[in-house]
Amino acid sequence: MTISTAPPLPTAVRLQPHSPLCDPPSTLRASRLQLRTANAFTLPLGQLLSEQQSSHDDAPKCASCKSDSDDTMQLVAQSADRTWMPAPLRTIPFWRNVRGPHKCIVYLEPRRGSPLYAGIEEFFRASCALWGPTEAHMYHPHSSMTGFIDLPADAGAVIARIACHLHVLISARSRSALAPDVRAVTAAADYPHPGTHKIEVALDTPPVFRSIVDEVARLVPEARIRPKRMGHISLAYCNKHVASSTVVSAEQAEKLDALARSLLYTPDVFDSAQNPWDIAFYELSFKSPVLGTSHRFTQIARWQL
Repeated sequence: MTISTAPPLPTAVRLQPHSPLCDPPSTLRASRLQLRTANAFTLPLGQLLSEQQSSHDDAPKCASCKSDSDDTMQLVAQSADRTWMPAPLRTIPFWRNVRGPHKCIVYLEPRRGSPLYAGIEEFFRASCALWGPTEAHMYHPHSSMTGFIDLPADAGAVIARIACHLHVLISARSRSALAPDVRAVTAAADYPHPGTHKIEVALDTPPVFRSIVDEVARLVPEARIRPKRMGHISLAYCNKHVASSTVVSAEQAEKLDALARSLLYTPDVFDSAQNPWDIAFYELSFKSPVLGTSHRFTQIARWQL
């Protein structure tokens, strides 16, 4: 996806509250497990991996997916007949190629319900109620493994190959080695443009994640996959993908940084044993053009690490 640079900001407008994304202050006392996001997570991992089509054993297989493992995904990369596919995949509209071009992406995510995920969601609610939404509020907590993967309408086979290779590569790794560590809450000045700031959770991410993305990019060159650095989870920023007159001032960045530290600097958040991670493969089903409205994602596959 080509990211357009936001035009110069004629007037710096501070973050303002009362966005549709912001819960009323009273809800900030709700359980940390309450999720703010309403993204569509549709495919149970076990169902995706374990459903086998025994009546189609003779169907051609993606070459790199051949494995003795019982849960190997049997994905046909080139066949136009998708009736053999695992039932969850057949139910998703992109397999029928009726919605036009696709934008897909791979995320590295703290497990929903974990202390890290719940703490970031609580930060989103509290910061939005106090100062209004930023672009970070348009997503659920994640670290991007890839940029958006732009594919044509008839790219169901390419999507299948990406999912197939991800499954094989992730399954070949030791799950105990697939876990980033939370390092700190950090602030960056003049990001993504002069005069506005960014707050993020810095991560120590093992290089194996980059190697997985690099290998999928090599195996599926037509997807033009762009690896990302996977070094952070964004908490607050403006004017990167959605142009607006809103900025995060230096004063607000200091307050946001303090708020994030108050919610995330707990023993539970820094305890890796309590914070498992997932790799998730999504299609962007709705791209919001404005702050205050979340993007929507449809889950293609998820791997619990």
